[in-house]
Amino acid sequence: MKKRLSLLALSINFILAFTASFVFAQAVPSVEFNPVVSATVITLGYAAITYFVTMPKGILQEGLQTEVWIADIKEQPLPDTSFITQSQDLSAFVRNNILHLAEAGVDPDVFLNYFTENNEELPIQDINDIPHEVILQIWSTAQTKHNNLLDAELSYDKRASILNRHRNALAKNMAQRTAFSWSAASNDAFNKIINLGANDSVIDAFIDMRAFMKKLDIDMSTMNVILQSDHEARIQKEDKKLYKEIISEKGATLYDFKIHSYSKTPYYTAAGAKKPWGSTIEATDKQASNIWSSEEVFRCTGDVEVYPTLKHSGWQSDLFSMGQRALNGKIRSNAPKYFGAIL
Repeated sequence: MKKRLSLLALSINFILAFTASFVFAQAVPSVEFNPVVSATVITLGYAAITYFVTMPKGILQEGLQTEVWIADIKEQPLPDTSFITQSQDLSAFVRNNILHLAEAGVDPDVFLNYFTENNEELPIQDINDIPHEVILQIWSTAQTKHNNLLDAELSYDKRASILNRHRNALAKNMAQRTAFSWSAASNDAFNKIINLGANDSVIDAFIDMRAFMKKLDIDMSTMNVILQSDHEARIQKEDKKLYKEIISEKGATLYDFKIHSYSKTPYYTAAGAKKPWGSTIEATDKQASNIWSSEEVFRCTGDVEVYPTLKHSGWQSDLFSMGQRALNGKIRSNAPKYFGAIL
């Protein structure tokens, strides 16, 4: 609120100060004393002190506080997690944080000219889908303290910064677990792991991976890759022209694999076995370039909550934690198909 000086109040103060000064001058005639000058000094001094002392809290020190407390909140950079969108969004099918999935069964047999040689009905074949009921996982952040007394002295919104860090921590952890889930766990008839030697061509590996997927009649427009940085560097060394083409535009493809950028892809052993989540990374382990079909993976979210404990007496602070129900996984959880990894 903007304060204004009152001329009436100044006038009254001047009259009172002049009266007091005049009485003092008459009572002590030996002291040279000018009542007008004295009244003026007293009135102006009182007005200045009253004005600044009773101003809204922090006005006098606002400039100083800003200079001292200006904070450029440079948080850890949030990684590019856009690769998660290359999946089926099943959030609309979540009920009470439970997702009902149906894994497609086998295709029916096909007969050519069946009734030419048969007089009975076509055989009945069980091709029912395999139902799954999965409960969304609970992602929780640790509690953090927010001191309200300290916040009054800061020139930035620390509460918003803390909540943003909780949100970013969830996003980072979810992205890393998703990349782990959407990578090939085995080398079989429907999934391929290519374990490169030090001198093997990364470009040749992608050509071989494309050939493998096309033999399975997979729609290559659904295929994606998270190209890890070492493989990107090797492609640059092998074919600089190709490298410039794949990094020159967003949504570029490498042999029909849509390229994504993310640094936290899973690791495999030197023998090509996928390491369990949270394993210690050894010097001989290899980071994978992930390959998956967007038709074979899903994402879904449920409830999101912020849990505040306001004005905690023991800490004299607010406590915050955030929780989210979500699940990112493979649609064919029993028999995953069309996943790849280049090591």
